[in-house]
Amino acid sequence: MNISLPTVKQEIPAVCRMLRTKNAFTNYGDDSEVAPWQLGESTTAAYWCLKTMQHAGPDDGYAHPHHCLAGRGCYHAPE
Repeated sequence: MNISLPTVKQEIPAVCRMLRTKNAFTNYGDDSEVAPWQLGESTTAAYWCLKTMQHAGPDDGYAHPHHCLAGRGCYHAPE
């Protein structure tokens, strides 16, 4: 017996507007299967901060969607 489970859409977090990524990915099939980069789920993405142009922000913390969120001292809200 095949039962379809309901899908849960994750809310896209408001990451710092200074965070950038270069993501290596391939899309096979439905576009809805591709997670937004702001979720930080890619195993091939490289992230950097536009303020430092490095893998760390001005506070020496990692530049990553899981870390570049409201509450961090160097955070800039999305426009």
